Amino acid sequence: MSSVSSATAPTPQQVQPPVSIVINNYNYGRYLRAAIDSALAQTYPEVEVIVVDDGSTDDSREIIVSYGKRIIPVIKSNGGQGSALNAGFEMSRGEIVMFLDADDELLPEAVDRVVKAWRPGVAKIQFQLELIDEVGAPLGLRVPPFKRFIPNGDIRDRFARFGEYPTAPLSGTAYAREALSRVMPLDETIWSIAADKPLVVLTPFFGDLISICAPLGRYRIHGANDSRLKGRHLESLHRRLSAVYFAPETICRIAATKGIALDPGILNSTSRRVKLRIASLRLDPKTHPIAGDTRFNLLVKGIRASIHEPDLDLRVRASQIVWFALMAVAPIAIVSRLSAPGR
Repeated sequence: MSSVSSATAPTPQQVQPPVSIVINNYNYGRYLRAAIDSALAQTYPEVEVIVVDDGSTDDSREIIVSYGKRIIPVIKSNGGQGSALNAGFEMSRGEIVMFLDADDELLPEAVDRVVKAWRPGVAKIQFQLELIDEVGAPLGLRVPPFKRFIPNGDIRDRFARFGEYPTAPLSGTAYAREALSRVMPLDETIWSIAADKPLVVLTPFFGDLISICAPLGRYRIHGANDSRLKGRHLESLHRRLSAVYFAPETICRIAATKGIALDPGILNSTSRRVKLRIASLRLDPKTHPIAGDTRFNLLVKGIRASIHEPDLDLRVRASQIVWFALMAVAPIAIVSRLSAPGR
């Protein structure tokens, strides 16, 4: 007979799953300490903090060493974001794994809120992040805004039909280890940046999604990241339209190796993607990287996406249609304003 009485034996609800927070860092020494401190300040007790330095040349390694045994350091040569996530995941032991970019932060209750929302069969939990500036001042915005559609449950059919869903940045996500094991390790030759894309797209095909409509972290906007460009500058537009890690064909090819059938035509025709395409075409048609695009066919695609995407209210649908119409026919001065960063 067991020496532990039934009154003191833990029930399944009382078992606290271990959680791993993997911080990936490359030359973000000026923000790194805030990220590590936020991970160590979690109110949830069963947390390991893994800090992966991807070949930094600033003072990042000295900062990491200063934490001693409070964290698990992974010091490696530079290989890109995908290699950093692979190294951190390989070192992790948590049943739930959270990735944190070194320029972002978690609020103290983040892990606790994630664990309380967790249930069997979940592949991914996402939560909102407050936007802050370079020095940490709040900007009064949250990502994702969750103003219309809030994805929850089984979203496989929706993604296959419409090619996207409202999703948080990497620092606003938590994944089941089992789901990550189906997707990782990532191909490091492809995912040198944007390494969260295969996680965002593929993990919901291995379990349910839960969205928490509350800010549980901070997402920093600064000159060294790509967020402030919002895909509007011409160079960034071209990269987002042609780079292998942004190409719909790339994610569809990887999905096929996991037994997931996705249509690159659908992924390439979301309203977000068509906005990038028509902005690039109008700003400089000679260097636009997608052959066969015309103002007319992109206008039609934009209107069709605005009508059929399920999470848009009538006001947003109408404003998007007007935007596409203006982008197709307006003079270049108006096009430049409509496609400016932040619009």
